[in-house]
Amino acid sequence: MFGPRLTGTRITLRGFGPSDIPHFRRWFADPTVVRYWWLKDVPWARSPTVAALILFARAVLDKQAMFWTIERDGRPIGHTNIRQIDRAAGHAVSSMFIGEKTEHGRGLAVDAIAIRNAYLFERCGLNKIKAIALSRNHAIHRVFEKAGYRLVGTASDDVSVGGQRHDVLLFELRRADWEQTQSSPERGAA
Repeated sequence: MFGPRLTGTRITLRGFGPSDIPHFRRWFADPTVVRYWWLKDVPWARSPTVAALILFARAVLDKQAMFWTIERDGRPIGHTNIRQIDRAAGHAVSSMFIGEKTEHGRGLAVDAIAIRNAYLFERCGLNKIKAIALSRNHAIHRVFEKAGYRLVGTASDDVSVGGQRHDVLLFELRRADWEQTQSSPERGAA
């Protein structure tokens, strides 16, 4: 499903829409943007157009997920989602990326995660948010750590990228840990 509009001082998260498909298609066609995306070994993910359409279809159909486009100054720059939402257990799995390379290194991924997580903890009542990343994707490891996530484990040889096996790191952010960091959060839901 489409996530609600969430606003911060530098970025906005809004529901993913059909007008975003060309941006996603362009991002998915850029090898530097998807270099850590292990789904690129899946046949449908090799086509940027098909991958963008499948992402949109999942946003429409998957009731255990929420999908957002990340905007800066009214233009799409990336994507975040939460999936495998288990409200009874109180946890879900997250992912995100900044597709616009001109926006890399500006802390916008950390902002997007902070806004999204505030919504998930405060409004959805989750207890834990998990995230996974290839062990060699050091930039996203730093993003997770800045956003308050802890490294909790390694799944050895867990995924195949380009025909080679790679380790995946598991990060998590527990609600209790998140609450301790919330003195004056910069967020809001519209």
